[in-house]
Amino acid sequence: MDTKELCLTLADSFGVPGMESDTARLSGEILGRYMSVSTDRLGNVLGRKEGKGKHILLDAHMDRIGFIVRGVDEKGFVLFDKCGGIDVRTLIGNEVEIFAKEKLFGVICSTPPHLSDGDKKLPEISKIAIDIGMSRDEALKLISPGDRGIIRNKPCTLLGDKIASAALDNRAGMAVLIKTVEYLEEKGFDANLTVMFSTQEEVGRRGARTGAFVSQPDEAIVVDVSFGYAPGLTKDSSGELGKGPMIGFAAILDRGMTKELVRVAEENGISYQSEAMSRTTGTNADFIPLTASGIRTALVSVPLRNMHTTVEVVSISDIENTAKLIGEYIIAQEGK
Repeated sequence: MDTKELCLTLADSFGVPGMESDTARLSGEILGRYMSVSTDRLGNVLGRKEGKGKHILLDAHMDRIGFIVRGVDEKGFVLFDKCGGIDVRTLIGNEVEIFAKEKLFGVICSTPPHLSDGDKKLPEISKIAIDIGMSRDEALKLISPGDRGIIRNKPCTLLGDKIASAALDNRAGMAVLIKTVEYLEEKGFDANLTVMFSTQEEVGRRGARTGAFVSQPDEAIVVDVSFGYAPGLTKDSSGELGKGPMIGFAAILDRGMTKELVRVAEENGISYQSEAMSRTTGTNADFIPLTASGIRTALVSVPLRNMHTTVEVVSISDIENTAKLIGEYIIAQEGK
């Protein structure tokens, strides 16, 4: 499947934490072309294929950031809160979709600058409301507390091989895993593999804990996104788009696996970047190693600009090279 088409198809699915079923269905259908697929009680999609060597778990979370409805005020405006790490700076004046009894469209209210008294502070999210054009009584027929929503966006293709869209955190990671499975198929390598698209990462990395316990792999590789360089960032705190996957170094990560990923990258001429983290990684790789009696875990990330916005940017070549790196790593483990 074309990598750009795959990324944008995955990014277009809803999949807010706790309501990942449409993303689970879509990704399960794609993954099911290569391996048997099941869904566990927390909604994780698990693809399993028995083959050679170590049993390796590949994980990428499927949920995207969104919001959750708190209620409707006396004038019919919808009140909401974060469901995942929404950046309040990106909210005001945006269009939204609310998945209620039916899909509803609305806009986030904005105080005109003429009436703001020069106050440039961001409002608290509890003070922000959504206008769906209905009265309170009309709205309550369709909307209930707990309904989820997302900021609307239109994906676009940038110059070079870059795309911009919401939800590339972490649909780009999901695309990497699908392309990894494709890569192994093309190489004719019969891997002993579990692929997990995990739920609720954005609200506490929950699905990875249960999915890894069920899978009981010998080792795991987590694929997520990390900070891509842009104006305002420093080179040592971010990776460059188009320069390859970011291999993670952190206390929780298995140093032997990390060094092996570096060796495989260099041996196969795959451009890569190093990402050192002083404490936690902020990904599922913080929890999978602590599952059961412990699972050796590594982290590989795709550099991404504008994280947690509707215009997240990735390079298609980074996705493909990340898949190639992981595929070659799996092949290299045969007999070890």
